[in-house]
Amino acid sequence: MRKVAACRKEAMISFYLQAFKKLQFMTRQIPTRASLYFILMIVFMGCKGASGAEEKQEDKTKENRHMSDEPAQVQLGTAEEEAFRQAAHDGELEKVKALLKQGVACDAVDQDGRTALMFTAFNGHSEIAILLLDAGAKIDKRDSMDRTALLYCATGPFPETAKILLDRGADPNTVDSNEHFSPLMHAAAEGHLEVVKVLIAYGADRSLKDVDGDDAASFAAQSGHMHVVEYLNLSE
Repeated sequence: MRKVAACRKEAMISFYLQAFKKLQFMTRQIPTRASLYFILMIVFMGCKGASGAEEKQEDKTKENRHMSDEPAQVQLGTAEEEAFRQAAHDGELEKVKALLKQGVACDAVDQDGRTALMFTAFNGHSEIAILLLDAGAKIDKRDSMDRTALLYCATGPFPETAKILLDRGADPNTVDSNEHFSPLMHAAAEGHLEVVKVLIAYGADRSLKDVDGDDAASFAAQSGHMHVVEYLNLSE
């Protein structure tokens, strides 16, 4: 039952990811925060469906177990790891702390290589980001779409979280290997001026261009964020 549920989850997620990648390739547009959020929600919806089947199976197994004082051992790909990433995404600090204490690896990845730090950075949960980094989370780890935590963070209005990541060594000029989108391009495209300011202060190169020759100011202009365009031009 567990294998069937897991396969169903993976098939559904794979379908949506492939559709998204095809659309992105056809339009050659920087992915919006809304589109990234849609993908993350598809992932978590699939995870909940699969973990529900696992929980039923585990309940039956627990009936035959003897009581033990030993802490539960967390294995790769467990429901605990899924709950860990979900808690990081949702900003549940105490739950993240508890799961770390249980032994969940801070860099445990989902089927697309995303870590708890990426999920929490996407929603600007600064306290959890600090907790994960203190626990050893890798700052520039990349997912299967070649994005880092900073690239995810830059899509939202979270200058404080961006600063935390940059203070811990995140590369302000990192780009994905497919389209060469940078954190500054993401922030500019979304109109997040304060994030743009933080990135510039930490050395983000406004002259970087994606594979089509567009820079951060171009993305801001395309999205109608003229206040960001003005700042980028004036701060050169």
